[in-house]
Amino acid sequence: MNNSKLINVLRTFSKNEMKEFEKFISSPFFNGGRNYIPFLNQLKKFYPVFDDEKLTPEYVYSKLYPGKEFNKQIIWNLTSSLLNLVEEYLMYVSIKKNKFIREHQIAEEFWDRKLTSYYYKKLNDLEATLDKMGLEDNYFRYKTQLEKGKISYYFLEDAQHLLFEHIVKEGEYTILAFMKDISDVIGSLHTSYTVYNTRFEDNLSYTFIENLQMEKIIEYSYEHNFTYAPILEMYYRMIMLVIDEERTEHFYRLKELFEQNFNLFPYAEKYTWITELSNYCIVKLNRGDNEFRKICFELDKFRLREGLLFQGKYMPKLLFVRIVSNATFLYETEWAKKYIEEYIHLLKPAYQKPTLALSYATLYFKLKDYDKVMDNLSKVKFMDLIDKVYVKSFYLKTYYELNEIETLLNYIDSTKHFFNKNISIGSQLKENYIRFTGYLYKLVMAKENNDEFEIDKLLKTVRNDLAIPNGEWLLEKIEEVNHRVLV
Repeated sequence: MNNSKLINVLRTFSKNEMKEFEKFISSPFFNGGRNYIPFLNQLKKFYPVFDDEKLTPEYVYSKLYPGKEFNKQIIWNLTSSLLNLVEEYLMYVSIKKNKFIREHQIAEEFWDRKLTSYYYKKLNDLEATLDKMGLEDNYFRYKTQLEKGKISYYFLEDAQHLLFEHIVKEGEYTILAFMKDISDVIGSLHTSYTVYNTRFEDNLSYTFIENLQMEKIIEYSYEHNFTYAPILEMYYRMIMLVIDEERTEHFYRLKELFEQNFNLFPYAEKYTWITELSNYCIVKLNRGDNEFRKICFELDKFRLREGLLFQGKYMPKLLFVRIVSNATFLYETEWAKKYIEEYIHLLKPAYQKPTLALSYATLYFKLKDYDKVMDNLSKVKFMDLIDKVYVKSFYLKTYYELNEIETLLNYIDSTKHFFNKNISIGSQLKENYIRFTGYLYKLVMAKENNDEFEIDKLLKTVRNDLAIPNGEWLLEKIEEVNHRVLV
């Protein structure tokens, strides 16, 4: 019983929801005159985990009907009926969360009852409420529904001469809603391709977008002063970031449009746009295009200025560390130090101390204070695999800077084993880091042997390997050795 659908749903209830649900099923309007409270009370004894072995149909029945022979059908009926009430309650919770859906359902009920004046007023009230919310995720979908409603109203009122404007708007909002949805689909397809190596281009969505003459449509929207022309272009540019990512003009134009129309969006949409822009910069950086380093830093400062740091309760750890890494790379060490101190408390409490240590290790490495780097690395309690990757990378570089060659060689060997045996690390990331450790080993050997030929060969190889982690640092070290050899 503790793995039934009813119990699995009740596990998700907060204490307040459980109290509210009791009131819900106590109402004759919902319970059909049946009293389900005794049954719920028996189940509540096992709340919130519901994993006690005592929770069986036989046990619950014995408490509800002492001394009576167990009847499986009765328990089944009670469970089925209470589950139906649970689902009705969840529907109530869902509708309560979304004001537009709730009010639109009321409007539809007015329509069904032929209360057209109330219906029309409700549509106008809904539109005013929607516009106050900004261009949130479902904005254009909801606007489409409102225009459909107005068309129905004018048709019923025999005012067909007023229909045209609303038909046009319905079409415009339909296109905008579609562009929002298809941009999300294309982004998801690309993510699947990147992570799982699926076929990105062999599907109807991609082919449809590829064959649309979107630039002509965008041009038309501006020429005819379409109110949402910039938003339509933003969705278009977002799609093009994915399917034509080499043309950086799409990024720069999207960034410009985002900054110009920033205040039209609610928080969640602002967060999504800034995240997509930042992710594009990171992709370009990972491919060796350092032009985007400064741009990424400016986006990070914009993100901090506007408070676009998280959608949930805490700031993502990876975002926090990435901001530190990018700032220190640009020698913005004072800014990075201030950022660490001001924002570390926004992380999940369990992540704060290890992330603080990792962040300071990043900062002190740039300041060439290697003793402090080692001290902070020793304080990093691993939270996930990516932390281990970061820490191992810093140990490798720091051992090299401290000229602890024997320790470094041993650590290179153990790091290679770590990457080779760990199947949870993405193949591309693994290959990149294995190459990095290989290059570092060759550098140490060439340096120890004063081998000019190998150093020159390594220098050319690393310069051509744009995807290698720590590539800038490695090039700097190779060039230092090359200079000494030549002298």
